[in-house]
Amino acid sequence: MTKTILVAALALLPLGCSFYYSSESSVKTLTSPSRSSASSSADDDGDDAQEKKAYRDDVRDFTTAYATEHDGVDGFASGLADVARRHGITDWEANDTTFTAVGSGLKRAQARPADVARYERAVGGNDPAKAALIRRGYDS
Repeated sequence: MTKTILVAALALLPLGCSFYYSSESSVKTLTSPSRSSASSSADDDGDDAQEKKAYRDDVRDFTTAYATEHDGVDGFASGLADVARRHGITDWEANDTTFTAVGSGLKRAQARPADVARYERAVGGNDPAKAALIRRGYDS
């Protein structure tokens, strides 16, 4: 099964996947079972908590890698949408976990306050609640 997942992932690489994970996250992504299918069959709060944590960790890791590798924020929101889609989340803009994880990722990337403000505008628009969630993630 792991070989099948690896082959499928390698086949998609030339198609322009927009994932910018660290090598540790890439290995974890390629070798772990599908998280989105697990979320649809979650029977208790323990599974839901694990799914939420997995999503938070992936958003944080994506944000850290993106902020480290890119000077701008163009394409960041579409990358977040890709991460959310992999977790079965269709409305990432309404998910508070997205924004706190973005802040946490920016902290790991050692983003300057001006950069944090650019990410707040890029994914939170003019919503002060979303900006506050990003700052909370950055400060934690």
